[in-house]
Amino acid sequence: MGMVKRMIIGGFVAFVVLLAGCEEEEKAVADLVETEIVEEVEAHQEDETVVDEYWSQPIDSEICKTIWECRDLGDTYGSEHFTDFRRGIERSNEMWYLDVGTEEDENSLAEFDWEDEDLIIARYEIIEDELILTKGEEMSIFKGIPDLVHTLYDRNKVNFQVLDFREDVYPHVFVKEGKLGMPSNWIGRWFQFDTVATLIHEYGHLLTMNQENLVNSDTCPADQFFLQRYEECYNVNSYMNLFYHSFWKGYEEQWLHAGYGTVEERIAFYEEHKESFVTTYATVRPYEDIAESFSHFMLTPYNDSPQTVAEEKINFFYQFPELVEYRAFVLKELKDRKDEMWSFY
Repeated sequence: MGMVKRMIIGGFVAFVVLLAGCEEEEKAVADLVETEIVEEVEAHQEDETVVDEYWSQPIDSEICKTIWECRDLGDTYGSEHFTDFRRGIERSNEMWYLDVGTEEDENSLAEFDWEDEDLIIARYEIIEDELILTKGEEMSIFKGIPDLVHTLYDRNKVNFQVLDFREDVYPHVFVKEGKLGMPSNWIGRWFQFDTVATLIHEYGHLLTMNQENLVNSDTCPADQFFLQRYEECYNVNSYMNLFYHSFWKGYEEQWLHAGYGTVEERIAFYEEHKESFVTTYATVRPYEDIAESFSHFMLTPYNDSPQTVAEEKINFFYQFPELVEYRAFVLKELKDRKDEMWSFY
């Protein structure tokens, strides 16, 4: 009986010791988890502090005092029209855009005779800081577009000298010459939101393919984006190179340097990578990807919680104070025009 009693007491003591050990282990685990949570919260707070410091930076602008204020004012100015602007941007997904530069393309810019001045319906040139009609006839259907272009295109950031209207051409730019081309016979079928979205897209080309940001060469350092097709090597701090390192390095050479050759290939590529591109047209070539992403940045509201690569591409441009300020200026100008004239142009 004494032995049994001692065994019971011994077992109870062992249980108490075991229980105490479990409690200590649980406490240790709890302490570890709590430490990890605290560290994670502190790291998140540090990230938020860095972000807040960025947004609160002062900015040299007539319309806003900080980057944050420029961002939010842009949203306020654009709020009435963002839905329509988005529809204008998505016009680039129509089949006659996706066909550009393919074998099936009947309007290929490569085959267009740009030297034939007789094909110009109207030409406007920058003369003494005004966009003046210098050739052709000023048709009423696009009469206000030159004024809108002259107002919106910041010539301190891009080389813009000439606006041409021609028949049966895609909207396009020639960056070296500072030329913007618009299709005179298509504009009549567009809503004004479509025209605005197109003009912003083409400005995106002038901005990101600016000749000051690249060197023409058949080789390029490994840390710079090389557009082999045009022998263009983009400088380290250029928008194009930074965009490349953020989003393009994982794609195959075929897309980076040449683009997909048929509409079917472009659509298939988009379906495979649809969370990475803002539109199907963005898959045509890298410089269409950056211009389409820029259009969304300019003409859609700020998204503080991007969930896809496509959304991150849009937010890419918010890291540049000069572009956040430019966005606010453009959206303010468009709102003021609509309020005063009931029209953008």
